Amino acid sequence: MGGIDRLISNALTSKIKKEIDLDLLNKVERELFLEHGMSIKLSIEHFQKFTSILKKNSNLDVCKFQRNCLNKILKIKKTDGKYFVTIVDSNLSDLILGFFGENDSRCIITTLLEKEYTIPQILKESKAPKTSGYRKIENMIINGLIIETGKILSESKKISKLQCVFQEINLEIKKGKTIVNGIVSQKMMEKSTSMKSILETLR
Repeated sequence: MGGIDRLISNALTSKIKKEIDLDLLNKVERELFLEHGMSIKLSIEHFQKFTSILKKNSNLDVCKFQRNCLNKILKIKKTDGKYFVTIVDSNLSDLILGFFGENDSRCIITTLLEKEYTIPQILKESKAPKTSGYRKIENMIINGLIIETGKILSESKKISKLQCVFQEINLEIKKGKTIVNGIVSQKMMEKSTSMKSILETLR
């Protein structure tokens, strides 16, 4: 697992379920579970498993279908090896804004925008309280805003290095609406299994 897959998994699952008819949806969900033990949401992090089952059971242009769903969640432009992302799904925007509305979570995110740290390092650098800080980091991992990028050896134990999926986040307020813009590195974006069809159009 990597990239922004987990961050967009709820939104993308919702769009997929709205775009395909109920019979096909039931068939895909059943085969995903029987063959891979996955729901559609979990398959977003292993997207080729979802697309292979969708192809097998329908005449859809799967790449086009995928792009249509993704374009209802985010808009992407590529410049100088970086991806400029605008979140267009309101629920995903609200999720990110919620983290920025809480001081300790905001400090944790800004600590991890361009650097990788272990959890003890994150708490030290962000000055977040230890007990609530652990809980907030875990919540951001669950929601995909922070991901594991590797492991290091510390006191004979392997511990995770973490990083925010964005290198930069900008909040833009226009006519009472808050727009979330971000920059995602090429490495981070290319780890995202759900983004393959979009990235191919940007090359």
